[in-house]
Amino acid sequence: RKGTQPSQGVEEKMLSETDANVKLLRRSSKLLDAFVRSLDVVDLEVRKRIMESCGRACAQEDGDLAIAEEIGKTTGNTTEVVGRINKELLWCGTWFQKGKSIESTCTKCGCPLVKRKVIERNPTWCYCSRGWVKAIFEAALKKRVEVELDKSIGRGDSVCRFVVHTSQE
Repeated sequence: RKGTQPSQGVEEKMLSETDANVKLLRRSSKLLDAFVRSLDVVDLEVRKRIMESCGRACAQEDGDLAIAEEIGKTTGNTTEVVGRINKELLWCGTWFQKGKSIESTCTKCGCPLVKRKVIERNPTWCYCSRGWVKAIFEAALKKRVEVELDKSIGRGDSVCRFVVHTSQE
């Protein structure tokens, strides 16, 4: 049947575009990995701020931030927020409310770039996930939070443990 199969020229062009995209992804992966590793010479607080902004960008790009904002628009109850985040957002663990904090422990790295081997796991990269968590909870709770990266697989721990500290207001 005519029109159902791409011509050989189109197919070759598609393959070459796919090959070019794979090559570009590999190059981007190496550049990103080198960039993050080079941050090791920078002060820890600066590293955290840089990677936190990366985490916020990830949350925004994946649409997770929009979901968190929607949660924040429809409820102000922290228990409800935590429950909805557990149901509506993909994360490597379950969030639990403990007094004025919210905690989650992951037995595997939750970063999609690490899971898909786009970037190698390392201690600095873990602060990106911290930024993602901060962006999500600030949007959903509609207030500033502090996020503690208590344990991290990238730093050699057996789990990742995040603690979200909500303000006393």
